[in-house]
Amino acid sequence: MFIPTYLVKSRCGVFYLRWPLPKQLHPQKKASTLKLSLQTRDPRKALRLSRSLSQIGERLNEYGIAYGMRHEELRNVLTEHFRQLLNDAKTQMNDTGPLSELDRQTYETSKRVAKQARKTDTPLSLVKSDNDLLARFIEKYDLDIQEGSSEYGWLDREMKLSFHGFLKAVLAYDKSLQRYDFDARPASPIGDTTQPVKAAGMSIAEVAAAYSKERQRGNAWAAKTVIEKADHIKLLEEILGGDTDVRTLTAMDAKRVKDTLLSYPRNRSKNPLTRGRPLADVLDLPGIEIIQVATINKYLQTYHELFEWAKQNHHTTENLFSGLTVKQTKKNKDGERDPYTDDQIQLILQTVLHNDRGLITKPYQKWATLIGIFTGARLGEIAQLHLKDIREQDGIWVFDMNEEGDRKSLKTSAARRLVPIHSKLIEAGLFDYVQAMTDEKASKLFPDFSYDAKNGWGRQQSRWFNDRLLVQLGLKTKTRVFHSLRHTVNTRLLQAGVADPLVKSIIGHEQDGMTHRQYFKEGYTLQQRNEAMQKLDYSVPSAET
Repeated sequence: MFIPTYLVKSRCGVFYLRWPLPKQLHPQKKASTLKLSLQTRDPRKALRLSRSLSQIGERLNEYGIAYGMRHEELRNVLTEHFRQLLNDAKTQMNDTGPLSELDRQTYETSKRVAKQARKTDTPLSLVKSDNDLLARFIEKYDLDIQEGSSEYGWLDREMKLSFHGFLKAVLAYDKSLQRYDFDARPASPIGDTTQPVKAAGMSIAEVAAAYSKERQRGNAWAAKTVIEKADHIKLLEEILGGDTDVRTLTAMDAKRVKDTLLSYPRNRSKNPLTRGRPLADVLDLPGIEIIQVATINKYLQTYHELFEWAKQNHHTTENLFSGLTVKQTKKNKDGERDPYTDDQIQLILQTVLHNDRGLITKPYQKWATLIGIFTGARLGEIAQLHLKDIREQDGIWVFDMNEEGDRKSLKTSAARRLVPIHSKLIEAGLFDYVQAMTDEKASKLFPDFSYDAKNGWGRQQSRWFNDRLLVQLGLKTKTRVFHSLRHTVNTRLLQAGVADPLVKSIIGHEQDGMTHRQYFKEGYTLQQRNEAMQKLDYSVPSAET
């Protein structure tokens, strides 16, 4: 039998793996040798185990999801991902029985390798470094992580830790299937020895994993939503217990979740006063800002969707979170973002059109701002525009807001629309800019923008507008940001006498009322929308020629 050179037999006859570790992979940058006992004297078994180890790195390509994010968010995503994998492994064992002896040995060996990798900061694969593995992770999930960055280091360390935990959990479940616990079964009533034992239901963690997996399989969630939902579900499990059978939950449990959210601290994982502390210790802390009502309702909406899915899939009979949102008045909802005054808009226009303060250093800073002022579109919609999305239809130039292209997404179905281009944008030279980008063989309106899995394409414009432009102009407040332009356009069009449903069709809001939702599905004509759009007037100063 051929025995590879990396398989070595010790004096007592036990085989072990011996691999050189390149100095660039060593924590102290020293060339060294890695040894791992296979705990067998059988050469065939040793060869089989060594081959499985060489494939660990390849298999890990399916075991992770992360991107440039907060460390806490990274852990949440990895936890959610490996929980789904564990659920799959449990389902497989429930169908076919415990692991085979070969599979069990492979998992045990993989666990020892992962443990050693975690402790010594060595590769998970004994055959090659993890750099290629992590690079494929980043490419597969379109992650904004650069090699050598702090996020890259987080991904490397947390992948080892989470994979080790996954292997331990699989082996623990396998062990549980090899024994019977008769004491755990409720005693049958006297004289009724034929009463069937009710099968255990799914836990909150298992339901959440199955629900999340299905949503992601159907591409129902953007990358940012995946992270947000994982964070919401993590808190639910912290409050109620991830192992709790969903069928045992009551209305009081749902109320306990809502009451917790009403006192839940804002930025819990970032604030030094709350970071890392148990939930019971951070509720009602004096001087700690709590999450806003809109955020509370986001959590409750996630739980409503989760338990509605569980109900439809027969994991529970009732959606306990139905109707639990915190009611808000219209005033409070609108108060989160303030529209700009005419004077403030004119100040912004003067700055971006003439650049008299020297704040414009990139073309996108001018044009993304102007498009926001004269369309009321969401920043994400503006930032992801392609050159082909600026086109003429029925004699009217429009922005085609769609989902066709590189990682483009829309918030709602109403966001898919044609937005007439305001005459002031044309006067300012928009078409000249479009032609310049075309001449440069660009496909996107703003080729300088980079994609962020959490924030989409508009992160650079958001930072510049909110943290530089508004600050320099003295306009910065908590309620005044780029998104306030959307409120401004909405307000100005209504003040110009444009009907509310027509305004909604322009800025991409869902329509109110049965008439417009059900019986006016074709919407307003492009001519009607164009006439309404041209009524938007800020008394714009003329641009330089």
